[in-house]
Amino acid sequence: MKVAVFGISPFSGLIKEGFQILGHTISYENPDLIYANDPRGYNEAISLKKKYPKVNMIFNLLDIPWFMPNILNQTKLLVSTYLNQADAITVLSYKVKKDLSQFLDKKIHVIYNPIRDVYYDKSIKKENLFLFVGRANDPNKRFSLIRETLSKIKDGEKKLTVCGEQNPGFGNYLGYVSNEKLNELYNSTQYLLLPSKYEGIGLPMIEAMICGSLPITCSDNETAREFLPSDFICEPNAESIVKHIETLDKNFKIKQKLALELGEKYKEQFDKSRIADNILNIIK
Repeated sequence: MKVAVFGISPFSGLIKEGFQILGHTISYENPDLIYANDPRGYNEAISLKKKYPKVNMIFNLLDIPWFMPNILNQTKLLVSTYLNQADAITVLSYKVKKDLSQFLDKKIHVIYNPIRDVYYDKSIKKENLFLFVGRANDPNKRFSLIRETLSKIKDGEKKLTVCGEQNPGFGNYLGYVSNEKLNELYNSTQYLLLPSKYEGIGLPMIEAMICGSLPITCSDNETAREFLPSDFICEPNAESIVKHIETLDKNFKIKQKLALELGEKYKEQFDKSRIADNILNIIK
């Protein structure tokens, strides 16, 4: 089968690899399926659909960022301009499905984005205490809550490593790192701090567990509640997070075993070839 894949998110590349592992070809001439992983690929996908009108076109929606101004009108415009043209719609989680169903009268399929190639390496010691992965200056990520939390822990700022395209001016900032470096950081860190108010899916929390790092998320993040047990969820305030860290410290090995078990389960569920196969099953 020939599949045309559009989008500029890192997941687009992983999904391409997934199709290729299954023996399919990425092609933009006479494709059997047109797939766009994020809205930045919708226009190109629609242009190709006009050339091959009988080919099924699937659009994926990463999330609906409710914290953004005028998001209600923007979502309505996205649906009327783009999503209504697709033959099928996929989203990253049941939370996004529930949100989108308010605007779209069409069947919505939940298909997760694939995780990066991370793995647990027990030879790497947990020498680092805290890690943050993502857009630190995005208000939705609530990095300010990390600042407040670590101000209550001795040398807290010095114990934090930050990865991503935005420098928050706090902690040890590494910028954007390779998958190999990220895998090393997950394996060498005890806790991933992810206090976001909203996540389409929050893949770092899955990747962290695969590598034996414990994610710490907040109870008002509905996606976190979809994937994590209460062991890794606390109230969205600094006092609760500090107390939660202290509790996890006392039972770290036990909670790490839980994280690794969940990580193995999710590693199979979020495998790039399995995700690609799930996409193909929509049109079979």
